[in-house]
Amino acid sequence: MIRLARNHTASLAGGLLLVAAAPASALTIQIDYSYDSGFFGPTQQAVMEAAASYLGNRLNDQLTAIDSQGSNEFTAIFDDPGTGSEVNLGNYDVAANTIVVYVGARSLGGTTLGTGGPGGWNARGTTTFVDNARTRGQAGVDDSPPTDFSRWGGAITFDNATSWYFDDDVTTDESFSGFDFFSVALHELGHVLGLGTAPSWDSCVSASGDFTCSNSISVYGAAVPLSSDLGHWATGTLSPGEGEPAMTPSIAAGERKRFTELDWAGLRDVGWEVQAVPVPAAVWLFASGLGLLAGLARHRG
Repeated sequence: MIRLARNHTASLAGGLLLVAAAPASALTIQIDYSYDSGFFGPTQQAVMEAAASYLGNRLNDQLTAIDSQGSNEFTAIFDDPGTGSEVNLGNYDVAANTIVVYVGARSLGGTTLGTGGPGGWNARGTTTFVDNARTRGQAGVDDSPPTDFSRWGGAITFDNATSWYFDDDVTTDESFSGFDFFSVALHELGHVLGLGTAPSWDSCVSASGDFTCSNSISVYGAAVPLSSDLGHWATGTLSPGEGEPAMTPSIAAGERKRFTELDWAGLRDVGWEVQAVPVPAAVWLFASGLGLLAGLARHRG
């Protein structure tokens, strides 16, 4: 799991991002509120769903379904977002081209804004069923080192004591106070998708603490420096021509951050099929601004 924390140092981040209309083969990031204890009302759910669509609409991977039946049983394992205790859901099914993300909130203490990551699993049954559960049809999961990543989904917990900003229209930017829920949701979904958490991410990390896989190098122009936890782009890293990426260990009160080309390149290096954005089909134009810095601390759960 990855934890997002806050402090209060001034920081400027800029950049523009075009987001295309959803392709027919887009990944569905299904948000499940079963373990929420009242944090997610209609407004909060709308922002969470917007973040899931923002990422899923550019991911074209063809994930096979997980279908538990008879002697074939899949168990999804994750931390309850409301309590932190381990949950094991047996006879679990996941539709094709879908991942499921459980969300909720509790007091995380200190400066933590949120924590998230991919879930664990157990499977029993035929070799074909277990292999499919492990890879979901993505051959690179079994490479050595791994070059792809696929899970049934994962879980995200948000801090219920934070002063959040819930935007009723994330396609526009305006001045606000508090911490932008949309930005934090994107960041934590990035960790569910394997940024900083996948074996295929780890295979790109050099002994000197840089990220050395080709897509990210192509965007950045060199090996990308990582934070000390090796799970984020290093503080001060900029995506050329855009500004600060979403997956640095920082967030700003009063600031919005979306995925930059460096963040999308990281997803490609993890193994996701990220579609290019055709300009004529673009429907959103965003820019980020000035705010207060918030630090990240990484914790694997």
